[in-house]
Amino acid sequence: MIKESPEFNQQMTALDEKRADLYKQSSWIFPLTAIIPIVIIMMTLAFAPETTFFLGALAVAFAFMVYHFAIGLPFNHLKHKVREFLLQEFMNIYHPNISYRYQPEKDRVKEIIRSSGLVSCNKYHEEDVINGTSNNINFYLSEIKLQTSSGKSTTTVFEGMLFKIKIPGRNFPTAQIQSKPGLLKKMFSNFVEKPNFGFWFDTPDQQKFNKALGSFFPFIRHLIQQQKDIRIHTQGNEITILMKSDMKFLDDPKPQLGRSFKDEKYYQRIGQQINSLLFIVEAFAGKLDKEEVIERLELKELEYRQLGLENNNNNFV
Repeated sequence: MIKESPEFNQQMTALDEKRADLYKQSSWIFPLTAIIPIVIIMMTLAFAPETTFFLGALAVAFAFMVYHFAIGLPFNHLKHKVREFLLQEFMNIYHPNISYRYQPEKDRVKEIIRSSGLVSCNKYHEEDVINGTSNNINFYLSEIKLQTSSGKSTTTVFEGMLFKIKIPGRNFPTAQIQSKPGLLKKMFSNFVEKPNFGFWFDTPDQQKFNKALGSFFPFIRHLIQQQKDIRIHTQGNEITILMKSDMKFLDDPKPQLGRSFKDEKYYQRIGQQINSLLFIVEAFAGKLDKEEVIERLELKELEYRQLGLENNNNNFV
């Protein structure tokens, strides 16, 4: 839970007042944008029925654009500002030594996915990017949705969280780890199963792989048990991780125009999500030993039970 400072409370109050103003505007803009297409369709049916479809579609598109620019875009801007202020307040209080940059829209997802080879896709969606440095460890995390599109068909091949961690001084082997590689990869690649840890791996140097990454195997197994689909690529001093999740990062509960931004549940969830993600970064950066990882996991599970969130699928550590 965020311990609100006077400045933070003042900023949130100002944003919530703007939300309330937009909500009042929507109470007359929405009915108006709904009525205009109906009136135009009725008039064309009466006087020029041959143009009904074209003019009706044009009227609907115009109404949608009016509402989008008058209400939708300003509300999206307010949501981004709320996330920015909540992150800033939370990080200042609980993680003052971490420097970071928040970006609501797409950043490096295409570059990272292509270089990792973990997913084959041609459509890249990304939002809520946090790029930062903690104890000389560079981390990049975001919420992504990867799809393949061919003609009129679009298939989602991965949806969840993306991590890219750069650790000075480390030298990982080139390797891939997957909890459930596809049948073709199993049949026509060099993937080998680690049955005790629930994943498959592919690397040209198994000895170096076991030595450099062996300490992470129990934590990877835990993530797989919780999230099912985990994909990892290592090379040099970098680790790229794809973790399937429906956690609704920085969007739980989803902000609504008719509901106040000053929601304690929203504050709690953001704090819980950020702490969990930073915990994963710390674990893969090797800043926690095995006993500490287990201890932290037990404490987090206890914390979630106390919050009454133990049955929430969004909790992944």
